[in-house]
Amino acid sequence: MGKIIVLGSANMDMVMRTSRVPEIGETMRGEGFFLSPGGKGANQAVACAKMGADTWFMGKVGDDLFGQSLLDGLAGYGVHTGYLKREPGVTTGVAAITVCNGNNSIILDGGANNLVTPEYIRGYEQELLSASAVMLQLEIPMETVYEAVRLLKGKVPIFLNPAPAMPMDEEILRGVDYFTPNEIECRLYTNVEIHSVDDAINALNILRNKGIRYPLITLGEKGIVYFNGTENVYKEARKVEAIDTTAAGDTFSGTLAAMIIAGKSMDDAVDLAQRASAIAVTRLGAQEAIPGVEEISE
Repeated sequence: MGKIIVLGSANMDMVMRTSRVPEIGETMRGEGFFLSPGGKGANQAVACAKMGADTWFMGKVGDDLFGQSLLDGLAGYGVHTGYLKREPGVTTGVAAITVCNGNNSIILDGGANNLVTPEYIRGYEQELLSASAVMLQLEIPMETVYEAVRLLKGKVPIFLNPAPAMPMDEEILRGVDYFTPNEIECRLYTNVEIHSVDDAINALNILRNKGIRYPLITLGEKGIVYFNGTENVYKEARKVEAIDTTAAGDTFSGTLAAMIIAGKSMDDAVDLAQRASAIAVTRLGAQEAIPGVEEISE
């Protein structure tokens, strides 16, 4: 399997379960607190590695305890950390996550992720160009995402998960091969309110017309629509009882990339990514919730 470089964020998730989301000014009791390694970039890297891909993470953490913990955690899952930098005098990114009835709300402080600059990635230009695929998200500075797309466009397959959703230059979107928004994020790029499968297919066609080769729109419990290179496809979601959706999208994105690079067809890769995501939401946490390749093959 080829080499995947994931360029993105690494955070320590501080997770609290509640029966409901508190109102402003209200204090209420939680139902359990835990720390969990996270960050969309790091989560996707772990998903790739658990699927058997030769995975390298490119990003930054602080020189605090959280930074060392994240580095050790990635290495423990088989992610290569030779490109990961510890930034002195800077805090590691953190995410405060409230989990309620299987859904989550998140407050993010980027910390060292904000220092993943264009200059930093230009120092790894040859490494990026030698990869079989590069994965991007939007928890690092946008100018760095733009620089990566400009550097890699037409040379290395680019997987972009546009989360958290931010406006993007149309020229940059034309450089993306695999684009994986959810139905809410997709609205920013298409101006389409998705209430039905027909709406989702309409949005998919708009993304294709923008020059994206393989758009995929995840619809949560309603499934997914995607272009497989020949036609638009709708697949229903796998029915499970969700406990924590924190890493669902990252699990899907990472598994999809790993399977595509492994030579799977788009249809098979999407099926396996749906399986992985369905398993992940039945478990608490982020990286520890992501299943391995053996589990999704059963």
